[in-house]
Amino acid sequence: MMNISLNQWLFAVKIYLSAMLAYFIAVELGYSNPYWAMVTCCVLSNPLFGALRARAVYRFIGTLAAGLISLFLSAIFINEPVILVIVTGIVSSFILTLSFADRTPRTYSYQLTGLTLMLVLVAYMGQPEHMFSMVVSRVLEICIGILSVTLVDSLLQPGSSLPMLNARKNDWFTDLKTWRDDSFAGVAGHTTDIERVKLLSDVTSLSQLVSTMKYDSSIEQKTRHAFVALQQKIIVIIPRISAIGQSIQSLSVNTKQQLISHLADAQTGNVNPSEEQLTIPAELIKQASSWDGLILAHLQQLFTQHSQDWSELLALVDLIEGKPSSNEALQLVLKAKPQPLPADLDLMLRMFAAILLTYSSLSVIWYFTGWNQGPNLVLLGVVAVSFFGSSDEPGASITNFGKIAFFSSISAFILGYGMLPLANSYSSFLIVMAIYMIPMGIWATKNPLGILALALSLSTINFQNEYTTYSIDVFLEASIASLIGVYVAFVSVAIFRRWGAAQALRLLLKREERDEQHLNQYFSETDVSIYAARSLDRMSLQMARLGVAAEAFSLILLARLRANVYAARLRQLSKNNPNYRYLEPMLELFAQKTHVQCSGHDELLRLIDSNLNMTDAAAQHLLTGLRIALFPTAPHWSPAHD
Repeated sequence: MMNISLNQWLFAVKIYLSAMLAYFIAVELGYSNPYWAMVTCCVLSNPLFGALRARAVYRFIGTLAAGLISLFLSAIFINEPVILVIVTGIVSSFILTLSFADRTPRTYSYQLTGLTLMLVLVAYMGQPEHMFSMVVSRVLEICIGILSVTLVDSLLQPGSSLPMLNARKNDWFTDLKTWRDDSFAGVAGHTTDIERVKLLSDVTSLSQLVSTMKYDSSIEQKTRHAFVALQQKIIVIIPRISAIGQSIQSLSVNTKQQLISHLADAQTGNVNPSEEQLTIPAELIKQASSWDGLILAHLQQLFTQHSQDWSELLALVDLIEGKPSSNEALQLVLKAKPQPLPADLDLMLRMFAAILLTYSSLSVIWYFTGWNQGPNLVLLGVVAVSFFGSSDEPGASITNFGKIAFFSSISAFILGYGMLPLANSYSSFLIVMAIYMIPMGIWATKNPLGILALALSLSTINFQNEYTTYSIDVFLEASIASLIGVYVAFVSVAIFRRWGAAQALRLLLKREERDEQHLNQYFSETDVSIYAARSLDRMSLQMARLGVAAEAFSLILLARLRANVYAARLRQLSKNNPNYRYLEPMLELFAQKTHVQCSGHDELLRLIDSNLNMTDAAAQHLLTGLRIALFPTAPHWSPAHD
């Protein structure tokens, strides 16, 4: 108990108070299933007020949409129950599949729509005359839960997400500055770069928070947009810092030491180096070899771009912190729009098949057995596959859900048959529920599945207007049905999903190759920006999915990203100016090769070196960056007349 913080206690008490408030309101209004209001309070609870309000809105939208679709389908197929079961499965599976296309908390709306649709139509299929009243009461019960949890959270120290966002912002800035300083200092090696690449996971995760930030009244609209602009600016800066670091490493030893010494002197005492301070001395360029001279010219352009980016980054940080900001920063904020995270179409198709197979298999079991726990059987199986089947290790995730379902059955048995029979008044009922719910709420702060266990246990108990225990055989049947549903979900996912880190890596590579092929055909600045954001998102996914094994590979993808961006800009030159058409053979060969093939392809290196001999400064800058990204260890380039 000594290790439980005040915030953990507060979170648990909020869950308890909101659930009790919702339950008593639903009972007083005469609803037949007041436990739905209680369960809603549990599943919506979140330490952050913005996230709670967002989930409340998404749950209401999902429930209302499911109700309307249920009424529509039941009206059409009221006399064809078998067809209604089939149509319900197809429509629900399609809606649940859409949840995998939206990688933000908005996906909760799709999940609730699909699951509620199954719950309503499957459970009340034999009572079409009660469908309308049941849909209305279900929506109103959930609304009671939504209002109760929102009211309690707003009165009892609502948790703002602004402190968390500010802490992330400080971490981003610190890590980015360290990465930049290391690059300027010529610090090499995978360890340093790998630590910096981890920054991507935090930055790209902001895309998932944007949809909930707008529901947090403590965050002004200007601040919310400033965070989006900050994320986009960091996404631009990261490849350039990486390019600076690798370019410095590509210099000869003597030139590199002189440049590093100059940069160290220029940055002494300066947090934000200006363009003038990052100007490479003319003497150094004059003394450099031909290849070093090209790299130094390339670096000078990168320094100029970086200085502007860094100034804008600092202006955005000042804006978020409430300090006076420039018009340029305000313009960046006004232009900033959340970057949508790309959907995985392959995963969506596989999950659609797995969800539909789970639903079909369990419906067939229910049909041939006539089991009265059929609706519970179907629902738990679909919950297992749709919420936990999309991970890289769906077997482990669904197994953990099965353990939670088993634990919730045990805890529900203790509450329903051991504790609640002792409650013979409102006050004793409140005491019993507090003894049960508050420890469960505290556990939920340490284990995210704790909320799910609490919701499942409350759903298993016969919370009607007056509490009466289920007969023991009914309770056991419900528990067994839940576990069977989870097992069928496990098998269904195993049929359509290949598991493990290696498979996740292959899928990420396929997505990268598809985006590269698109960039070879469509290479406007908008296309380049979208590709860069998606490529960095893939690197962050590798950090989360594959751990240390993926970190070195993420560095390869970072070089690959730079190479593709340089190639896209060279294509822009070639398309817009006939004088650069000589670049096309090289670009065509580049488009035919993967990054690994390019790195070992002598003909491509020869074409790059040949083009460096016959081009101007604009193309030389891009060709130099391309050569460094693809061939960092190749012999130094020398002009043809040397």
